[in-house]
Amino acid sequence: PACSGCPVTPSLPFSGRPCERVMAASKPVDAGGGGGSGGTGLSRWQLALVLGAPILLGAGALYLWGRRAARRGGKGASERKTPEGRASPGPCGGGGAGQPDGPGHEETSPLGRAQAAKNKGNKYFKAGKYEQAIQCYTEAISLCPPEKNLDLSTFYQNRAAAYEQLQKWTEVAQDCTKAVELNPKYVKALFRRAKAHEKLDNKKECLEDVTAVCILEAFQNQQSMLLADKVLKLLGKEKAKEKYKNREPLMPSPQFIKSYFSSFTDDIISQPLLKGEKSDEDKDKEGEASEVKENSGYLRAKQYMEEENYDKIISESTKEIEAKGKYMAEALLLRATFYLLIGNANAAKPDLDQVISMEDANVKLRANALIKRGSMYMQQQQPVLSTQDFNMAADIDPQNADVYHHRGQVRNIRD
Repeated sequence: PACSGCPVTPSLPFSGRPCERVMAASKPVDAGGGGGSGGTGLSRWQLALVLGAPILLGAGALYLWGRRAARRGGKGASERKTPEGRASPGPCGGGGAGQPDGPGHEETSPLGRAQAAKNKGNKYFKAGKYEQAIQCYTEAISLCPPEKNLDLSTFYQNRAAAYEQLQKWTEVAQDCTKAVELNPKYVKALFRRAKAHEKLDNKKECLEDVTAVCILEAFQNQQSMLLADKVLKLLGKEKAKEKYKNREPLMPSPQFIKSYFSSFTDDIISQPLLKGEKSDEDKDKEGEASEVKENSGYLRAKQYMEEENYDKIISESTKEIEAKGKYMAEALLLRATFYLLIGNANAAKPDLDQVISMEDANVKLRANALIKRGSMYMQQQQPVLSTQDFNMAADIDPQNADVYHHRGQVRNIRD
């Protein structure tokens, strides 16, 4: 029937669209039909059963399915991998069912026992018990399989570190050599061996190792660069000293000699010959150099200086000294100066000492000899003696500008 003709509590027909009031009815639907409709009504609990049964069945199915999935998920979770890609270790460090030897296999393997000995050695090392640490590292070396190069190199390097604390430099170098043979780019072992070579005064080997370290570290480590610089300087000085000692004395160039003498303003021996020291009467028409008036080796040496004939100066000065002539002090200083110029400091020192001890000699000569001996001492790395000579020169000739000029240069080099 049409909605407008429905009673307050209508019946629910079997055919046709039900009235919307059916869902909102507060009383049970009558079981009997009327008006020939032929429909049968449903009570509220019957309607709830019809609608709720499928929902309950679906929820139950979901619950059962979830429990089964949870069981499967739990089993999979126990097989989760660690970040390193291995099965998660059990409480004893084993790998689980995937490892046939079971828990504790890693610790009972030769490498595992070696690692355990190394770890024990590290504890002794941190506690300052270096002898016990060495024993543990030695045990690790003996246990480690020979094909495990990187592990073996670490054990040798660790033992070298313990030897280093005991200042056993030969053992340090030997163990580091073993480590480098097993791992050629082992920077830590190379640097430790370099330091051991430095202590053993093996400068060449030290420089080779620390240079390799600098290259491997792309010259970024300040500590290794400082060691390389230090050893390079020491080795350079050593080689230069050896070369200097064995070299043949050679006269430097005339330009160098003139430049050397120009650094002095109160140097009597570098001054030109005075009037009366050479005769102008014997000059020929072609303007040849005048002959020395007196038969003096020193004056002839001075003449050769003006002519830049420097090779004859030492021999002529020696003649004046042997003859104990008038210019003996000047000849001693001149000969000593040229000995210094050719690099023969051992021959120059006795002449300088003699001039300095001549209290009746010209004070300018003595001050000049002190300046030159002080400079020589500085070249020989004897700064105390050098300072003493310069101070003495300043005491005996305080107005001599050469003293302060050369002392300032020496101090600048020393600083």
